[in-house]
Amino acid sequence: MISTLFVPASGSDTDDRVFATALAVAQPLAAHLKFFHLHLPATEAARYASHIDFCMGPAIKDALDNLQAREDTLAATAVARYRNFCREHGIPEQQTPGAAKGVSARWLEESHDVLGRLMFHARHSDAVVLGRSRNRDYMPDGLIESLLVGCGRPVIIAPDAPPRSSSGTMLVAWKEAPESARALTAALPLLEQAEQIVLLAIDEKGAASREAMDDLARELMWHDIAAQVLVLPSNGRPANSQLAQTAVALNADMLVIGGFGHSQLREQVLGGVTQALIAACAVPVFIMH
Repeated sequence: MISTLFVPASGSDTDDRVFATALAVAQPLAAHLKFFHLHLPATEAARYASHIDFCMGPAIKDALDNLQAREDTLAATAVARYRNFCREHGIPEQQTPGAAKGVSARWLEESHDVLGRLMFHARHSDAVVLGRSRNRDYMPDGLIESLLVGCGRPVIIAPDAPPRSSSGTMLVAWKEAPESARALTAALPLLEQAEQIVLLAIDEKGAASREAMDDLARELMWHDIAAQVLVLPSNGRPANSQLAQTAVALNADMLVIGGFGHSQLREQVLGGVTQALIAACAVPVFIMH
């Protein structure tokens, strides 16, 4: 089940597409949205604002004052957007589980330990919805990758344009690896609500076969999920480009993919395909590491 979605709110314009993506995922599941903002003190925000390193003397105080004013503005903007969003879409606020059906929401705000608190709330939710970093809210570099590797939950990356829904066409990227298996299992609640499901494999050096994909489709039938199979030749093209282009060609509402890795080092743990799709894709990307 996916009953709770963790939705960090930055106070930047990225929030609009993140909120829309979260709602598109939540609606078919009647899920609860946990909106969260980190209202940082200037001293902690300064750790992520590189220009502070070049300040000296009185300029340091001025820079910290400006940072605090910026953080206060981001916090006020974030909560205002949250309230407007809930009002516009008729989403009731709910602090604890109750008998009410449908999407509900609540607001959380904290003021310290950026990665620690984000990781805490991500692990205590069923999935996380994030926007691509635009470096306007002083969040740590590599935040998406850190959460994906460390939280143990699927991460959904919001596209640049708000999605229509998450219950139309779902494109599931598959290769014979545990990451794909985990992603498919984590996405089952969404697949059960989808109108159309396409299982996609890219045949790289004979690694994918129609027989294997047909068997995977048969396994999904045990969940009462009917899926089509699509096996594409690689033709020497990057896999991330093929996945992203196929998602657009199929008018998919979401791309499901495993977060593949090649090293135990944190900075290298995610493979090139995963990194490329985190950076850019026209549809929401559901990733499970």
